[in-house]
Amino acid sequence: MSVLAERAEVVIDAFRDLFACDGQPFGSLSLGVLGISDGSEGVQWNAGYYHLEEAGWLGVNLEGKQYDDWPVARLIERETANPLLLAEYRARVPRPGTVTVGWTRDAWQVASRVRIKESRIPPTPIALDRLDRDGWHLALEYAKECLDPARRYRGRRRMPVTLRRSGRLVERWVTPHLRFKTPVDWFGSSPRRAMQGAKNNLDALHEWATWQARSVW
Repeated sequence: MSVLAERAEVVIDAFRDLFACDGQPFGSLSLGVLGISDGSEGVQWNAGYYHLEEAGWLGVNLEGKQYDDWPVARLIERETANPLLLAEYRARVPRPGTVTVGWTRDAWQVASRVRIKESRIPPTPIALDRLDRDGWHLALEYAKECLDPARRYRGRRRMPVTLRRSGRLVERWVTPHLRFKTPVDWFGSSPRRAMQGAKNNLDALHEWATWQARSVW
């Protein structure tokens, strides 16, 4: 078994123990990242290990997928109209300086993601304690532009992107993707305790994302 696979096994076992679920593994040895999510349709918990950076994380994740009428679109709409992340929820995060906020642009070829140069949505990634209102509003606007206005922003949008591998400019379907991540030391004396501490740091952000993405007003 490779070093990555061995370390990912520690991550996955600790995640399953803490969240009491089988979860859904993701990643690959070729990409140098392996992890697991809770498999929820909408806001998810996930965890993983990057081999090249020798770094593990626990995260809160919301992909731009249809699920029950595009929860990512609901979150963007509600947070734009009534911004709660910085006004109310950040103060409930014990260590905001250790949390990275990231909006990305996912590009799709049929059901698979393709790597593009325009994947990062500015000003993210950024530490939660450094994010200001103007930057957050800008990120929400860019994220919304990844959804189709002709379908009330409930659907992928086609736009020009640059393929990272070849440098070619092409048109692909895109969607926004929100992540919060905090580092975890998986390989100390107690991986589960380390994950529990990371979860405590992210609980308010999971609550915020779930509230803003909810299906009922």
